[in-house]
Amino acid sequence: MNSLLFLGLLEKKKISCIENLSNEILFEIFDYVDGYDIYKAFSNLNIRLENPLISSSLSMKIEISSNTIFNFHYKQFLKSNKHHIISFDIDSQSTLDKFMNLLIIDSLFSHLESLALNSISTYKLLIILFYLKILSYLSSLSICLNNCSHDLGDIYQIIFHLSLKYFRVAVPR
Repeated sequence: MNSLLFLGLLEKKKISCIENLSNEILFEIFDYVDGYDIYKAFSNLNIRLENPLISSSLSMKIEISSNTIFNFHYKQFLKSNKHHIISFDIDSQSTLDKFMNLLIIDSLFSHLESLALNSISTYKLLIILFYLKILSYLSSLSICLNNCSHDLGDIYQIIFHLSLKYFRVAVPR
C-alpha cells in the first residue's frame, strides 16, 4: 500500500523544467560542462538557477584553448571563481601566457586538484611549479613540454616535493 502511495506522489511531481531539479542533480550535470559555459548559461537568469553558482559545493572544470577569448567577462569570471575551480586544462604556450598575464596561481585556488599543461616550455614550467607548492589539494599534474632547454633534474626535484597522486610528463625527443 505504501509503495502505491509513493508512486502516486511521484506521478504528481513530474519534473518539467530545469529549475525544478535539485542542486545535487545540477552539480552532476555541471560536471560535464566547462565552468565558463555554466556561468554564461545560468548567471543572471533567475534566483533559483543563480544560487547553485554561488554555492560552496560547486566545482568547476576549466578548459582554456587557443580559441578562448580573454574578454572582460571571462577575466571577471576567473577572478571571482578561483575557489570553485577544481581543474585547468591549458592547451598551448600562448594560452598559458595569456592566463599568466591575467592571474597568478595563489592560495585562492583552494580547490584546484588537477592541472594539465600542454606545449609548455621548461622555463614557463619552472615559474608555474613555484606557485603550485601552495596548492594543498593539487593531486594531478600532466605536462607536455615543447622543448627541453633546461635541466629536467631541477624540474623533477620540485615536482617530487608536491603531494601528487598522478603525474605525467611528455618530453620531446
